[in-house]
Amino acid sequence: MCKPTLDNMGWTKTKLFGAPAPRWPRLSKLVENGELLPIDLAYAEKMATIEEEAAIHCGLLLALRKGHLCLDLSHLDEFPPLFQQLIQKGANGKTRFSLPKSRHFEEKIIDNLRRLLNLSHEPLTCTPAPDLNDEQQEALRKSLTNPFCLITGGPGTGKTYTASQIVEAFRSHGKTNILLTAPTGKAAAHLSTITQTEGKTLHRLLQVRGPLDYLQEPEPLEADLVIVDEASMIDPPLFARLLAAIGPGTTLILMGDKNQLPAVQGGSLFADLLDTKIPSTTLQTCMRSDRTEILDLAQSILTGASGDIRTLDLGFGESDLEKIYQNLWNYAKKHAPTNWQEAPNSFRILSTLRKGPLGVDALNRYLFEQFSASQAPILITRNDPRTGLTNGETGVLIDSKIAHFAGKDPLPIDQLPPFEYAYCLSVHKSQGSEYDHVLLLVPEGSEAFGREVIYTAVTRAKTHVDIDGNPGVIAEALAKVSGKVSSLASL
Repeated sequence: MCKPTLDNMGWTKTKLFGAPAPRWPRLSKLVENGELLPIDLAYAEKMATIEEEAAIHCGLLLALRKGHLCLDLSHLDEFPPLFQQLIQKGANGKTRFSLPKSRHFEEKIIDNLRRLLNLSHEPLTCTPAPDLNDEQQEALRKSLTNPFCLITGGPGTGKTYTASQIVEAFRSHGKTNILLTAPTGKAAAHLSTITQTEGKTLHRLLQVRGPLDYLQEPEPLEADLVIVDEASMIDPPLFARLLAAIGPGTTLILMGDKNQLPAVQGGSLFADLLDTKIPSTTLQTCMRSDRTEILDLAQSILTGASGDIRTLDLGFGESDLEKIYQNLWNYAKKHAPTNWQEAPNSFRILSTLRKGPLGVDALNRYLFEQFSASQAPILITRNDPRTGLTNGETGVLIDSKIAHFAGKDPLPIDQLPPFEYAYCLSVHKSQGSEYDHVLLLVPEGSEAFGREVIYTAVTRAKTHVDIDGNPGVIAEALAKVSGKVSSLASL
């Protein structure tokens, strides 16, 4: 059958034999089935000459979308069987592949980790602190006797208080040049409050203003001690720059919860480091009796033995969008504060998704229209040196004219950096924050994140958490661990 087409000169011509056969039929079939993207194949065609080799390049892009920093053949079970076979043939005996960009930052991270671990360090005397438990005491001792160490633990296990005692111990030894930092402004501010030392975001501390800064060597941090909180959120470029900035006279301490969602840009670097020879301490004793119920739920989520964790029915089981929206509005107007300025952290809706009818963007538009209030919570989405506002910082917009942020002068709306409404936050954006009452929504598509997304959301709640979503999606997410692969195992 003749098929009319247009050539590149704009003339109509006829193909007597239909479309030409694809160059790589098996990979093309994966694209047709939606298991690969057309861009995967286009990239592979520029990089490879045979189909098995092209499969490696397609696999690298697919692995990157899944949050991995490399293609590790020991994790091929995430890929379709046909794709696995092609990759195995194209690997030619190799077990790990990386894209040039990922390889660059991973190599910088590994080189600097080895450098830091080989530094000589004069240990400081560790005097037992009577108000620290055994785990916290161990963290203090390792911090005073090693140039680089890790502290991990869930919410309520006393990580921040332990950090304050480490700061005091360094000061008692005359080591007073101390830097506190975190990936978000809120986490840095929380650390500052407990330790009575100014905290800065990592971007500000490391002078990152744009992507090109990651390719430049940073200025060394002049400090006796650098403590980094919420380390699980640090992405590879920022992690590489941080390590490169630590000099021989500085002690570096990374703190975080290894079970939280990994960094948005890929990898589970903090969790990976805990499996290396870097000295580490795990805090497991809960210091907050008022959070026992929530923390028990969080622990059951980590073990995958949670069963049906839904606590209310907004209509997800019926997939009735109109009913969900109406029930959500009834719930929100009952629990949201009447004055967001006075109680900014009393209540928050979290969704696992950004897009879609039950994602953050759509829900915020709907709730803003429904509340029609003189106050609206907002979230800054870009660092702004002019105003001092940072990405992730929350405030309250009054009458759509004036914005108020804790510890800062009010700002007219036309002077604000980019922002969005924050009745609902993504679970990713909520990291580093805590709210008295949390409502977690788990719509279809959430299963791709695994149980970490539900654990992270639940542990944002201080006193109460409600959960609803598609039952099958929740069960699938709870059954999946979304650990991200990197090359740090070679350390």
